[in-house]
Amino acid sequence: MEQEVCGRWLAFSCFTPIMEVGPTRNVGFWNLPRTPSYDAELIAIWRLYARLHQRIADYSYTQAKMAQQTGMPLIRPLLLLEPKALEGWSNWQTYLYGPDLLVSPIWEKGSREQHVYLPKGDEWRDAWNPDRAYHGGQTITVHAELHQIPLFIRSGSKIKLGDLNREFTESISIAQKMPDLRALDAEVKMWFERLKQTK
Repeated sequence: MEQEVCGRWLAFSCFTPIMEVGPTRNVGFWNLPRTPSYDAELIAIWRLYARLHQRIADYSYTQAKMAQQTGMPLIRPLLLLEPKALEGWSNWQTYLYGPDLLVSPIWEKGSREQHVYLPKGDEWRDAWNPDRAYHGGQTITVHAELHQIPLFIRSGSKIKLGDLNREFTESISIAQKMPDLRALDAEVKMWFERLKQTK
C-alpha cells in the first residue's frame, strides 16, 4: 500500500466504530510482501488517529447505544438529514459521525482540497482551525494536508478533540526516533509465545 492511501485510510477509519488498519490477507502495514521501510510521517499519522479514536471512544459508545435504541445510524450520510438538499446527495463522501462530528474523507490520491457541505441549522467549527466557524447550509472548500482529514465539530457540542496540530507535531517528533525494529520484533514474538502458554 502507498503512504498516501494508508494515511487517508487511517484518518477515515478513526471516525468509524472499529478503526480497521489491516490490509488484505491479514497482514499489517509492516508485514507487506515487499521490503519494509520506516516511514516516520505514516507512523505519526497512525499515532495521531489512534489516539483520537481512543479519545472519542465514549462518544462512539454513546452513539452506538442510541443507534440500537432509535435506529438512527452512527454514520449518517447527509442525504439522510437533508433529503431535499442536492448538496447532501452530491457531497456523498461527507457524513456525520453521530450528531456532533462532520467528517469528509479525501479519497482521491494527490488531492489536498475538499469541497464540504455543512448541514443547515448549525454552526460548524473547523477541528484543525478552531477559531474558524461556518454557518450550515453552504459548501466550503478546505485545505487538507496528508495528515489532515476535513473535520468539523457542531458548535455547542461538548466533545473535545484537543489541539490536533500540536498532537501531530508531537507525533512527528516521536516518530523521528526510529526504534530498533529487530529488538521490537523479538519482543513481540516473545509476547505472543507467552500468550500462547497462558491458553
